[in-house]
Amino acid sequence: IIFKNDSTLFYNPNGTFYLFEIHLSDDSKVYELAINNHSELNFNRYLFTYNNILYSYGGEGEFSAFPWLIYFDFKSKKWSKAFIKNYPYDLKKILISWRINNKIKVLMSHLSENEDEQYSQTKNKYTLGEIDLDKLEYKDDLSFKSTFRDLLFISKLGFYRGNYIYESEFYSIHGYYQDNNEIEFRILDKKSGILNAISKLNDIRKINGFSYVYIKDSIVHYRNELGNLDLFNVNKGINIKKDFITKYKSNTDNNTIYIIIIIMVILVSFLLKIKKKKNSLNILIPDQDIIEEKIKGFKSTIISKEKLDNLFGISHHSYETIKKKRSLIIKEINKTGNIRIDRVRKLEDKRFYDYKIY
Repeated sequence: IIFKNDSTLFYNPNGTFYLFEIHLSDDSKVYELAINNHSELNFNRYLFTYNNILYSYGGEGEFSAFPWLIYFDFKSKKWSKAFIKNYPYDLKKILISWRINNKIKVLMSHLSENEDEQYSQTKNKYTLGEIDLDKLEYKDDLSFKSTFRDLLFISKLGFYRGNYIYESEFYSIHGYYQDNNEIEFRILDKKSGILNAISKLNDIRKINGFSYVYIKDSIVHYRNELGNLDLFNVNKGINIKKDFITKYKSNTDNNTIYIIIIIMVILVSFLLKIKKKKNSLNILIPDQDIIEEKIKGFKSTIISKEKLDNLFGISHHSYETIKKKRSLIIKEINKTGNIRIDRVRKLEDKRFYDYKIY
């Protein structure tokens, strides 16, 4: 649900592209604007308005995600995809997004070979950027590598938008339903990208048709079931803070330090590393001619990663060892051999790769 003004709201149910406009009054009316079919990819999407345009950004289902920006065309009564200049082509999922003025701030993950992202210890690529809604143009703020668990600050609060959401120009309230009719609130400061918990919200029970909580300017308004109103400042009584942007910037700062150290080590041991690399390649591919003969029969075709590993004779190793050996063998064959092997994305699932033999 998102408010168009103080008497009109839009309602887009989870799991559908249906859209309703509800006029609030003593004689409330509901208008059906869109009757599009079922969609499994709009859970946890960001629904918002800007310049009288209704947008939906991101979303996910049980097995995949929808990392695009769409808008509702009130004339055709259909959702359409917005084409954004410089938008990344290898996106996997929109993790966090919020609108501040004419910009959408967004944290996104990129495609990788790692399927089990949530529990993996592998560091994958993430990007923090923004979309200019006036120009429909994207730009990166920073890119970094991290494990998914480290991004979450242990808890998913912030990545999941919540069961109850109210948004103002500079803040948004997110309510997460708990057991025993409890609700846990967080307030996002859109300017700083900080997610806060406020002690005054701890005693509020689950919002129902008689109670309500919203934010205007920097003041939180809470009306209970009896109609009593309580006001308090959004910046007072903060007891939990998640500073997303500072945390992600620290990842890039650490990467810079590591790069400097690595460069110094390489300069000191350059000649030794070259010699060691040559020796390791000779040991790694003792039968390069035999391997090439096997692969020649697959020229001008695309084969799976598993088939290629069998041809290389490395399929019996552990996952990480196979990955390293496959990369080194392909590199050496492409450099010194009579055939070429290139990695190409699978047509049916762009997250994974096959290999083309030339």
